[in-house]
Amino acid sequence: MTRMRNPIKREEGVAAVELALVLPILFLILFGVLEFGRVWSQYQLYQGAAREGARCAAVASSSNCVVQTRINQASQPFTASPTASQQIIDSAGVPLSGGTRANGCLVTDKGKDIQVSWPQQLNVDIPFWSNVTITTTIKAVFRCE
Repeated sequence: MTRMRNPIKREEGVAAVELALVLPILFLILFGVLEFGRVWSQYQLYQGAAREGARCAAVASSSNCVVQTRINQASQPFTASPTASQQIIDSAGVPLSGGTRANGCLVTDKGKDIQVSWPQQLNVDIPFWSNVTITTTIKAVFRCE
């Protein structure tokens, strides 16, 4: 039996094959983190717009503030849903019957809480992955002044 003294070791393409196997997973993680940050930033902007709208609704009896206009201005450059609802709520967060308001608090609502809320769609677009649309409720509460 003859035995080979120098077995042939060919490993020139191993690194390229390993990179081809690992690179798609790394791209998914990278783009997923970036997209999560973008969507989280958008969500935080909508929360701030809800606070602006709720503040506007809370002082509506003594000012000429339009709640939906304030929400739209605060949510720039994104577009908030145009269906923001305004409701007077109790201390447990339950809407009171007859508490739906069109333009904020009335003089008789002083001391009660008003909640401004709307359903908002957030789109998560990760390359090489299916796009996901998340619908969340954006809301903020202020005390009527």
